[in-house]
Amino acid sequence: MFVHVHFAAIVAWLLLAITGLLWVMACALMAAKMEKEGITFWKGFAANLLLSPLAGLIMIFVSRILHPSRALAHTVSRG
Repeated sequence: MFVHVHFAAIVAWLLLAITGLLWVMACALMAAKMEKEGITFWKGFAANLLLSPLAGLIMIFVSRILHPSRALAHTVSRG
């Protein structure tokens, strides 16, 4: 077979691998943010991996709406 055909196949597999790695990294980043909102990391990671990191962002906003009773940060000193 011709050399350029092998090169094209290698390039296609490398692009697929890079895209997959970027997808997994975006899912892990969103799952880490979801963990701060009270959703376990692995549940958030699985949801992001199967759906999309955009779905994880929507889940963060929904969890913020459902849990509005958080204490506010103390920014004013009493003095």
